[in-house]
Amino acid sequence: MKRLFFLMVWISAVCGGVYGQVTLDECLEAARNHYPLIQERGLIREVEQYDLKRIGKGWLPQLNVSAKAQYQSEVVEMPFEIPGFEFDLPHDQYSVVGELNQTVWDGGSSASQKSKVRAEAEVQSRQLDVSLYAIRQQVQNLFLGILLMDKQIAQNEIVIKSLNRSLEEARVGLEQGVSYQSDVDQVKVRILDYQQKKDALCADRKTYVAMLGKLTGKDLDGARFSEPEVAVETDSMRLARPEMRLYQAQLRQTEVQRKELQTYLYPKLNLSFQGGLGRPGLNMLKNEFEPYYTVGLKLQWNIGALYSRKEDLRKVKAQERRVKIEQETFVFNTMLEATEQMNAVDKAERIWKQDREIIRLRESLRQAGEEQYRQGVIRMTELMDRIDDEFDARVAESIHQVQFIMAVYDLRNTLGQ
Repeated sequence: MKRLFFLMVWISAVCGGVYGQVTLDECLEAARNHYPLIQERGLIREVEQYDLKRIGKGWLPQLNVSAKAQYQSEVVEMPFEIPGFEFDLPHDQYSVVGELNQTVWDGGSSASQKSKVRAEAEVQSRQLDVSLYAIRQQVQNLFLGILLMDKQIAQNEIVIKSLNRSLEEARVGLEQGVSYQSDVDQVKVRILDYQQKKDALCADRKTYVAMLGKLTGKDLDGARFSEPEVAVETDSMRLARPEMRLYQAQLRQTEVQRKELQTYLYPKLNLSFQGGLGRPGLNMLKNEFEPYYTVGLKLQWNIGALYSRKEDLRKVKAQERRVKIEQETFVFNTMLEATEQMNAVDKAERIWKQDREIIRLRESLRQAGEEQYRQGVIRMTELMDRIDDEFDARVAESIHQVQFIMAVYDLRNTLGQ
């Protein structure tokens, strides 16, 4: 294992440059922060604050200014004449009015609107979390794919070194007349085959590293990717996906909507002050420009909300039920998938553990074959077959190890852990 570890460090230098150690969790966090969609979270909070400030300003005094000039075809006239009193109203009238209204009580409307804004912002934020969660799988597949290729490249290096020893022995045997030139050529061909495989793996690794770098926003050329430690808790099937938080936010939103309907039933009380200049003023009998003002309280109670209240409540109830059904469906499907993945984890772990014994036996057969070839008991082709078998067993062990890690992380992703 130590030899394989140092080979993987050397591979990082050969296939790239010099870089520090990188973990899967670091890549997941970097990809989440680098993904363009993450900027939307700040915009959601910004819009929320704007809306809350706008609603809060509803308690500030509201000032309306209006001006009017009009001509009336008829005016008030006395049906009889009063001696010494002339009643002659003008047909043209003018006024400039300023009205100041101050809300005294809004029936809880502004508080309800603020709760609604916060609930909507939370739902949008949770929806963003669901969208961002999808990149976890992409990063995981790339990272573990790089790990798999590192192991395969390391195994290629091991078998190439083993073949170089066999090549040296074949050359010595050729000089001593106990081997054939074809034995030397066979080993050379195998070395070239494995070198080609290593070069192809290095090229694929470079592509994966570049893609992971794009997702994380980091230059990962030459990085050494740390193998994650995995521990499976077979009794831990707790569901913590971001979708669950989204459903809870949507349920809270329906509760806010239900409370908002209640505010429609309450009256609203305003204090008003009106001042102006007009001809005539409040004294309709005086044909002059005069200032005037009025102060009063105004109570508004719209009972029309009672007409549609039953339908509105039923609509909110239906929305709440729809969210609960979606949540139940999601939980059912997710736990079904998690059960299947848990079995896949157990299967991958058993296969991986069996590989170690297979490698031990294949290595023993290869070592015996090398000794048998030196003694002339077997031919070079048989020795090459044993070397290939050991290599295949080591590659299978590497693949099964990464498959086990992938299975564990797939399960974690499904459960949101």
